[in-house]
Amino acid sequence: MRFLKVLVPLLVLAALAACTKPPEAEVNAAKTALDAAAQNSDVTAYASDELQAARDRLAQLQAELDAQAAKGALSRKYDTAKNMALEAQAAAEGLAAEAAAAKEQTRAEAMSLLNDLAVSVPEAEQGLAQARRVRGVSLDFKSLTASLAQAKTEVAAAEDAYKNGDYATARATAAAVKGSLTQGQQVVADAVAAAKVSK
Repeated sequence: MRFLKVLVPLLVLAALAACTKPPEAEVNAAKTALDAAAQNSDVTAYASDELQAARDRLAQLQAELDAQAAKGALSRKYDTAKNMALEAQAAAEGLAAEAAAAKEQTRAEAMSLLNDLAVSVPEAEQGLAQARRVRGVSLDFKSLTASLAQAKTEVAAAEDAYKNGDYATARATAAAVKGSLTQGQQVVADAVAAAKVSK
């Protein structure tokens, strides 16, 4: 009985001591996972927001560690910090998969845009050629021709980016070309319609 009276307090103190120690292993694992994710080019290109969120988690973890360290030795509790570290590690380790999914979606969207442009660029050329034959049409053909040539150059750049695996650039470039091309086609269509009405 006397032995138990001594042992129980010792076990309680040991448990308290364990709770008052920072979860160094978990914190280091979280930092290592985040460092690995930050060095993954796909993560930085396709999951940058998620990467920043993971960094924010780590910053919150450090704030919790600092808050506990500022307390008295017997008042420190690192349970929350340990859980935060485990969550931060899981989030960081999941970034590669999230980036891979986002990259595939971006690739598909870029390909769809390029396929659309393969049709719409010749259509724009044909529409401009037909507009030239409309008597009384009011259009700046020189400017429109230059814009169309620029669009073809940018489409080629988007195709090169796609072939090189830079799907984000390919998508952004193709989307910009599609927007300007659509606008130009509308200008031509409106001018042709106005010329026909005035006859």
